Amino acid sequence: MSGDEPSTVVAGRQDAGEPLQGRQSRLALRLAWHRDVQRIGSVEVLAGERSDISRKSPPFDAAKDVVLSRDPFLTVFDHTGSIEIQPREARTPIQVNGQPLIRPLRFSDDEVSAGVIIVLAHEIVVCLHRLEVPVQRGPALGLVGDGDAMERVRRRILSVADLDTTVLVRGPTGTGKELVALAIRARSKRASGPFVRVSLADVPGQTAASALFGHARGAFTGAAQAHSGLFVEADRGTLFLDEVALAPPEVQNMLLRVLETGEVRALGSSHARTVDVRVIAATDEKLEAAVAEKRFSEPLLHRLNGYEIRLAPLRERREDIGPLLLHFLQQELSAIGEDEQLAPRPLSERPWLEASDFAKIALGELRGNVRALRNVARQLVISSRGARHARLDNVMQQVVAPGEPARPSAPTTATSSLPGAVSDADIEAALAANQFNLAAAAKQLGIHRATLYERLRKMPSAVQDPAALTDDAVLRCYEAHSGDVAAMAAELRVPRKRLAARLKQALSRRTRS
Repeated sequence: MSGDEPSTVVAGRQDAGEPLQGRQSRLALRLAWHRDVQRIGSVEVLAGERSDISRKSPPFDAAKDVVLSRDPFLTVFDHTGSIEIQPREARTPIQVNGQPLIRPLRFSDDEVSAGVIIVLAHEIVVCLHRLEVPVQRGPALGLVGDGDAMERVRRRILSVADLDTTVLVRGPTGTGKELVALAIRARSKRASGPFVRVSLADVPGQTAASALFGHARGAFTGAAQAHSGLFVEADRGTLFLDEVALAPPEVQNMLLRVLETGEVRALGSSHARTVDVRVIAATDEKLEAAVAEKRFSEPLLHRLNGYEIRLAPLRERREDIGPLLLHFLQQELSAIGEDEQLAPRPLSERPWLEASDFAKIALGELRGNVRALRNVARQLVISSRGARHARLDNVMQQVVAPGEPARPSAPTTATSSLPGAVSDADIEAALAANQFNLAAAAKQLGIHRATLYERLRKMPSAVQDPAALTDDAVLRCYEAHSGDVAAMAAELRVPRKRLAARLKQALSRRTRS
């Protein structure tokens, strides 16, 4: 990361494609974990179709990495369409992707592209992956990760940042889509303007139009005050629309009009207002499939997809896991005053995090990607607080355990996953139990979030729009519950996160008056 940029993290991959003109894809060894954490991320490109690896070959240090043999302990063959790893001598124990290297192992190009994790002498972890040479790296943009995938993401950010083009960021949950949006904004002409973010997963379908475009006083029952909406709030700045696939149909039509005309008309108003807003949208859904299923507007997809940046799961970019985990561990250990845990220790003493434990993390599912890795770091630090060595306890082992991709948990009844089988009372109970967090309520009910939003549109009293609440109503509830936002959310029937923002606004206005 560059020293003048915030410590923002993301891991992603642009579609692999071909190397840039004049560059070739070569095998490389990257230090993924080492007791001297300053060396994590060091990389060396392998030469030719055959590479003999010993401690005398970079990225190793012949004087310091004495656990490795001076003689070659493995050989890597770069074949067309695959690679082969052969053991050379038995004195250096080696594990490759969790298997003891006792006979030659072959890996496909896709497996190598994802990164092969090799544990050497129970002490050092390297990631074997492909790297474009000559290696070219631009500004870090505050993003952690030095593989080709991360560099492609940075290049695409720089290509579009200074334009006003709408950007669509795609990728699985937890890969850092909002962080990419922030990096685009930081390099744009709007860097000093507002950055307004909203997740359509957190906005009930019946209030999404009001939240985005505003409403006039009296536009609907409960609209005691006019509300400008997020597009107006983001005027001369950037609006980040997360989970855009969940926008209700009428909101999709309104979004399309704003993107085409630059004008916003609040609900209940006869006048349009011109806004100057750059939209960056994000989704983890396949919007083309949603278009085919008539759930998403094809013209809106084309408007949003002015320029596309794709992010991939960490399991496809394992070379970034070491630097990312180190970054998170340093943050978490610093927060509890235990920075010294990662200081280099002599070989006679176990390191704080052992190579075998790092390999379990790097080879684990990490279904939440960068977000999950950050949680792994936090749990590791908390569960090992005050201890000389990090402990992968049972909870941690479940988080990182390899295996089949997670399947949806079994529904509580045989028909609960069918929309018609969920009653209005079931929905209200789930909302209350989850403090009106719609995503959590949908998960409890065993239905898709889009299905829940569609049901809520037919239950207008189930969830309230905090923008429609008067300051007096919010402050009376605040005083009645002594500031307990969870209790306030239950009484007002408002998602807790959105209520907290509305409460802050009301308290600020009361202070000024």
